[in-house]
Order: sequence, then C-alpha cells, then structure tokens
Amino acid sequence: MTAQRSRAYAPRMAPEERREQLLDAVLRVIVEQGVHKVSIDTVARAAGVSRPVIYGLFTDSDALLRASLDREETAALTQLARAVPAATDGDPVRAITDSVEHFLTAVLSAPDRWRAIFMIADASTPAFRRRLDTGRKTLIAALTTYVSTAIPAERLPGVDVELTARTLYALFWETGQLMLSDPEAFPPQRIRDYVADLIPALPAFRQLPG
Repeated sequence: MTAQRSRAYAPRMAPEERREQLLDAVLRVIVEQGVHKVSIDTVARAAGVSRPVIYGLFTDSDALLRASLDREETAALTQLARAVPAATDGDPVRAITDSVEHFLTAVLSAPDRWRAIFMIADASTPAFRRRLDTGRKTLIAALTTYVSTAIPAERLPGVDVELTARTLYALFWETGQLMLSDPEAFPPQRIRDYVADLIPALPAFRQLPG
C-alpha cells in the first residue's frame, strides 16, 4: 500500500506545476499519436505518473483535453497577435515579410503546439474545427485592419481588402505548415525571400511607395 501511494504522488509537485506537466504530456500524445488517442492512460504513460495523479486535477480525459486545447489556443493567439504588422511599420512589403518571419520564429519556438494545431485542422470533429475557426477569424480580422490602414485612402476603393487579408492569412498558414513538415526543403530564409517577391505583386501593394 505504501509503495503504491508513493508511486501515485511521486515525484511531488505543486498543483500548478503538475497541471502544466500533464498538459505538456497531452500535447505530446496529440502530436505523436493523434488527438483521438488522448486518454487518462496514454497521458499518464506520457507523463510518467499514475492515474490517481491525473484524477487529482482533472475529472476525466475530456477535461484534460479541453484544458490542453485552451492553453495552446491562448498561446497561439498571443503569438499570432505579435506577428501581425502594424500600419505604422512603414513599407508594407517589408512589414509583411518581417511579419511572416516573426510568425515562423514563433512556430519554431513551440513546434509541438503548431504541429497539433495543423493536425487538428484536418480533424473532422466539429468542436476542434470551431476552435480553429475562432483563431482563423481573429487573424483574418487583424490582417483586414492592417490592409485597410496600410493602403493609402485614395487607393482603397480599388483594393479588395478582404481577399488581400485572406491571401495573407493563407500565406501564414501554409508557410508555417511547410516549414514544420519539410524543414530542409522549406527553411525560413527561402520562405522570406519568396514572400519579399510575392507581396509587391499583389494588387493591394503594387506600386506602393517604399
């Protein structure tokens, strides 16, 4: 009995530290096995703890998964918000190129988070898709605001702001996914060089003063 109790609660951690350890384990399970494999047993094995340790903080596997997705969603939205350029950043071509580079740096700083996000994007579960849709709409809205403020007012009537913002969103999403899935073929510098060539060709940014 003593040995079993020791295994259930050792090594001892503060509740918040233990919670973070378990959420890290959930993320590893998602990336390595798929979101459908998240369970009390798989997370316990990934974290190196027993089931009672998890039940001390989470009621069931659904609560564990929700907590992990909440944490990663909040962190991802924060990273995205920091990557979106501001209208005061000067030359839009340089600003957007830097913005994509900042995003790629953010992806590389938390690769498992973004691998999980890209994986969940392909999941058929409506709840997962709703989570991603919230982030997608947030980023598109921020990019729409950027485009509408970065373009001179006299040119705005001839610019499709919404499609430009969605094009930029697709650029963020696809380059991040490519960089993680095939880093040798799509290193950050290759992506940056391409973006620097692509942005001036978009109608919204064509012939803008540098």
